[in-house]
Parts: sequence; C-alpha cells; structure tokens
Amino acid sequence: MILEKRPTFLGPTASVGGFYLGPIYYWMAAPFLLISNYDPVGPSIMVAIIGIATVLLLYKFLKETLGFWSAIQTAFLYATAPLIVRYSRSSWNPNPLPFFALLMIYAIYRGIKNDKLLNFLFAGACFGIAIQLHYLAIMLIPVTALIVFVNTSFKKWPLIITLMFAGSLITFSPFLLFEIKHNFPNFKTIYEFVTRPTTHGFQTIHLVWKISNFGNILLEDISHLVATIWTKAVFWILSAGTLAAAATNWRNKDKKLIFTTGAIYFIAGLMFLRYYSGQIFDYYFGYMFPAPFIATAIIYYLLWQKKVLRIIPIFLTCAMLFVFTKNGFYTNPPNKLINQTEQVADFVIEKSNNQPYNFGLLTDHNSDHAYRYFLDIKGHKPTELETLVTDQLLVVCETKICAPLGYPSWEVAGFGPAEIDQQWELTEIGITVFKLTHWAGAPNPAGKPAIKGK
Repeated sequence: MILEKRPTFLGPTASVGGFYLGPIYYWMAAPFLLISNYDPVGPSIMVAIIGIATVLLLYKFLKETLGFWSAIQTAFLYATAPLIVRYSRSSWNPNPLPFFALLMIYAIYRGIKNDKLLNFLFAGACFGIAIQLHYLAIMLIPVTALIVFVNTSFKKWPLIITLMFAGSLITFSPFLLFEIKHNFPNFKTIYEFVTRPTTHGFQTIHLVWKISNFGNILLEDISHLVATIWTKAVFWILSAGTLAAAATNWRNKDKKLIFTTGAIYFIAGLMFLRYYSGQIFDYYFGYMFPAPFIATAIIYYLLWQKKVLRIIPIFLTCAMLFVFTKNGFYTNPPNKLINQTEQVADFVIEKSNNQPYNFGLLTDHNSDHAYRYFLDIKGHKPTELETLVTDQLLVVCETKICAPLGYPSWEVAGFGPAEIDQQWELTEIGITVFKLTHWAGAPNPAGKPAIKGK
C-alpha cells in the first residue's frame, strides 16, 4: 500500500473459516507504519492511542449520563483491566473493536436523546468499521436494534434503520466492492461456515444458564480471576442491578435510556452469542468489552445517590484496582521478540553475502512473515522459489531438533536435493541458521523457477 501506492480492498484472514475481513485495519495501520519508518511498532502505537481514546470515550459517555464519580471510577477500572490493557498495546485487527463498538453505542444514545438522526448515520459508519475488525461485531446489530426499539417510537424505526444501513455501507464499501468484483467469494465462504454442522460451542437450550456462563467467562477474562465465586456474583449483581434500574425508571425518559442501554448492551450482548456455535476465545468478546463497565457505572450511580453508601463503590474500585494491577500481564518481563526477529534477519543478510538467496523456516507454530518483513524493508528480500531457484537457501530453525534436509515445507523442499554448507547457533535466542547448497549428486535446478507439485 505504501511502497507500491496500491491500496488493498481485502483485509486479514479470519482465525477460523478460511475467509477474509475487510481492509479497514490495513488502511488504519498504514499511516502509522509510514510515520514509524516501517517499524512494526508503529501500528501498535496506533492501537495504544485507540485504547486510550476508548478510556476517554467511556469516561465522557458515563460522565454525561451518570455523573463524574461513576465515570471516573469506572474509567480507571477499564484503563487497568488486564485483558483490556493486553489488547490495547499490540497490532491486531480485533484490538480497536471496543472503541468503535462503544462509539456506535454512544452515537445511538445521542441520536435518541437529542433526536438528531445524523447520529444514526454515524453509528452505522462505526458498525461498518467494526464488522471489518471482527465478524462477531455482527452481534451489535440486534443489541443496538433493541436499544432503539425500546427507546424510540416505532414510527421512527424505518428512517433510523435506513440511516444506519446507509452509514454502514459507506465504511464497508471497499470490501463490498471487492466482493462484487470477484463474485462474492468471502460472502459464500462465510455462509458455508455459519451453516456448517459443528460439535463445538454451547449447545444447551437453557438460555439463562448460557448467558450467565458467557458473562462469567467474560468477567474472568477481563479480571484474570479464574474459578472463583466473585465473577459469578458480579455478573448477577450487574445483571439484576441494571434490569432493576431500567424497570424502576421506565417512565423517566433520560434515566430509562441510559439504564436500558447498559442492561441491553451487557445482557443481550451475551445472549446473542448463543447463535455462535464455535469455540469462544477472549478476544471474541471485543465488541462488548465496555459493556460490563457501563453496567458497573450504573450500579455505582445507584449507590452514589445515598451518601452513606458511597463508601461501597470507593472500596470496590480500590479492591478491583489492586486485583487488576496484581494480575496484569505487564508485570512479566518482555520477550523482545521484535528485536530478536530483526537480529536474525540481519544475520541472514550477512550470511547471504549480498547474493540472491531463497529463504525457509523450520518451526512448530510460527510463520516466516516476520523474518521476510525485515528482510524486505532492509533491501534484501529473498527470492521466491516460484520466481527463481538460487544457489543458496538460508533456513532459520526455531525447533529443538533441526533437520533441514528433507524437511517437507515448500520453502525447503522446493529448493531441490541439498546439502548443508554451513550452520550457526544463535545461542542467546535459541535459533539455528543453516546455509544449504545444491547436492552435487542431482541435476542442479538453480537458475530456473521451482514448480509446485513437481
């Protein structure tokens, strides 16, 4: 996108299903990669900025609706929650999702409260971005629909739906154009995936149990408190408290709006997960990371109305801040993986002797993209085997037992019969680098492209 000035209309691949997301994350990350002079930390800084913006947006939303003290305490909790911090500091397409989900909820709230229809167009645009970050953001459709239906006249529903649909088309259009041009390959794959029979996920018909189970998993992931009664108790307190607040303030338009928004976002956001039958990972909840904090702010607001009870939210905030900081992953030393990867890439460049080379990786779990990235930006991009088989193959081994000869990956096998010319141990990072040359006992394939399957 930057070097060739050729924007992509296809985004990252989804973790399951074999289909792709929209390109919005690449479009967002590209300017930060350029500003950082192609340092991969650049997009991570973008995610960190968006993470900070999410804290500020949550504070603004809650201060506007529930007052300063509920807002400031809840914002502190969101800013220190281990899972939130973890996914607010690294470059990955699901990580900005909480910001755009919260911005969508906030825009809908403002649209209903101020009766400004353009807010719904903006909310739709936020959804068009969110759905390109992770497909489970589709759960925001029924969540926001419930918020609108509960708090607006049915006469306004067609216009609101039309505006939100139009807004989503605006930001979703690059991916939609790609699909139209290529006869909807991802839409077809997604349809096949969601209609495929599966034995994973939660198949129970007991909806209340399912919601409470999802809620407990979410709170465990956020707090890193696992297998305790506390997360179960917090879920029921938040659920019952927000529902009771909405029910008792049903005739108060302003309070009803924020209370129903918090209750629906938290409870319905979990409820609609029942329609996803696959395995649930912690980042799948990204579209509703802010939800339990909004519910917490509502409980704080109710307690804050009685001066004698104000000590409770203060105590709970201090206790949770202690738990969050104690369980934060950032207390562990960093792995310095980027520095190590760049160091290996520099070593490969050195051992290539400025001659054309092919490149391969022996690993149990990784891909060679990170190494190739540094080799590329440093001006020593390896030659693809499909383009040309060179006289040397440099192989990085990350496994405990390194045996590059006869290794079945295409990047090694496509080089042809080979022998080890040299090998080096990078003991400080546990990496071995091999230089392979062509075996003299077989025809030399160098100077020709390698053809897969032959």
